[in-house]
Amino acid sequence: MVTASTLAVIGHPLFYVIWTYWIPQPYENLGLRALGSLVCLPLVFKNRWPAWLKPWLPWYWHFAVLFTLPFFFALFLFFNNFSQMWELTAITGIFLLTFFVHWMLAAAMIVVGTLAASVTYMLLGYSLHFSAPVAEIVIVYLFMLCVGGAINWRLQQFRAAQAAFEKRLRVLSGQNATMMREHSHLLGRFLNNIIINRLREFQEQYGLERALYLITRQEKRFCGIMQADIRNFTRMFDMDTELHVAQLISQCFSEITAIGQDLAVIKPVGDCIFMYSDEAQGKEAAVLNILSLASFFVHSVERINESLVAGHVQPLNFGIAVHAGDVIYGNLASDTMIDPTVIGLNVNKTARMEELTKSPAVHALVGNNAVIMSEEFYAFVRAAHGDIAGVQELPLNTLNVSIRDFPTVHRVYALPSAAAVALYPLASERIRGSRLTHAPHFDAMERSAHLGVEYFFEMHGAGPRTTWSVHVNVTGMPEANVTQALQAHVQHGARHVSQGQERWLTLSTEEYPGEYDQTDIEDWVLDIIQRLRPVN
Repeated sequence: MVTASTLAVIGHPLFYVIWTYWIPQPYENLGLRALGSLVCLPLVFKNRWPAWLKPWLPWYWHFAVLFTLPFFFALFLFFNNFSQMWELTAITGIFLLTFFVHWMLAAAMIVVGTLAASVTYMLLGYSLHFSAPVAEIVIVYLFMLCVGGAINWRLQQFRAAQAAFEKRLRVLSGQNATMMREHSHLLGRFLNNIIINRLREFQEQYGLERALYLITRQEKRFCGIMQADIRNFTRMFDMDTELHVAQLISQCFSEITAIGQDLAVIKPVGDCIFMYSDEAQGKEAAVLNILSLASFFVHSVERINESLVAGHVQPLNFGIAVHAGDVIYGNLASDTMIDPTVIGLNVNKTARMEELTKSPAVHALVGNNAVIMSEEFYAFVRAAHGDIAGVQELPLNTLNVSIRDFPTVHRVYALPSAAAVALYPLASERIRGSRLTHAPHFDAMERSAHLGVEYFFEMHGAGPRTTWSVHVNVTGMPEANVTQALQAHVQHGARHVSQGQERWLTLSTEEYPGEYDQTDIEDWVLDIIQRLRPVN
């Protein structure tokens, strides 16, 4: 409508000039030309029509087509006494008419428009007579009507087929979205968040085959490592059923595996849990990740022990050790099974350090559920965090104990359970923040825009652990107004992030993992911008 109307608005005065000065015709009228442009002008701005007027748009469109083509062209054909130029122009008008309306309606419009032009011509005082053979003109016009109608009919068939195809595409798109959600759900069940995030990152950069190679190839990496193994596990079966023991172990492991997967790769194996965090964010960050998870794990175990003691059941006692150093990372299974892990002397050393908690001398000093730390590990902790209250130095020679297979190690450190629990608030905040601390690369991310406001969003994790970070450019928006809009319309946590001269609002679904897919997030961010835009 807009394109055709714009051409009509411009074409009427343009052809007045052409038919008057360049190729003069017997009759031209600037007033009628201006009226034709005026009739089409409202359609140029149809998108700005008020809501109450838009239901009349189809009626006005058909009136404008009727007036501009069959009526106007027939009237000027009469005024120009059926000149050859205007006979050709009328043929063009009929051909165009078939593209704007259905061919049957086009035929009706030709009859109505021609009759209206005839009546108008005679009311203006002119006598209607035909200097050209009417039958020949009618035959030519009917032929053009049939040709244009046939083309229009085929176009309608094509459009119908295209609409059906688009409908099938939408169905397939919906099925694909469902399949991708199920795929992501399964992926999140069997792979760790860190592995999934790296796989997606590499896939975007290099493609799937290269991404699979990069996350499975064997290479040296620095890692923070933790191993926790339950003490007296065999004797637990003498005091309780195997099912209840399994439920207790699951209770100990489920919380940390659910909440800690953005900090480390976590692998429960029987009554043992093993985890590692590599140097992707720096060596000190990898060590602090492991320390945070160790503290969180001790806190969970001690909380379970409170209920066990209240029920007169023997509390759980884990041997826990943390260490840091170079390891060999890679996929040790077949190419068809992705399960990256780490091996090496430092992994073995962590396991042997955990065995120290079996020693009566060590246990007498540190008690149940203490965390044994290597010198290397605690050195990184001191560099990044400072000394930790409650840490005990354990001189192994004085205690007359040694680390199996590592006799040259003469000193370790111990974090008793009470000291580990005291770190829980800091550890919990680090774990909670891990869903938000995927630092948004504002310069590197591909941005979108809505209502002139830039935004982008990122997905973290997969399946039931999927969370999203939404970033909206609020540069130039008064902070008080943004805060007011968020309090009124956004229930999720929010914080501002400064990046150079730009200010970005970051929102997260971290409190609602697994509840949103990409369609939900797209709708959410557009609604947020709609709420924020009026305050810009």
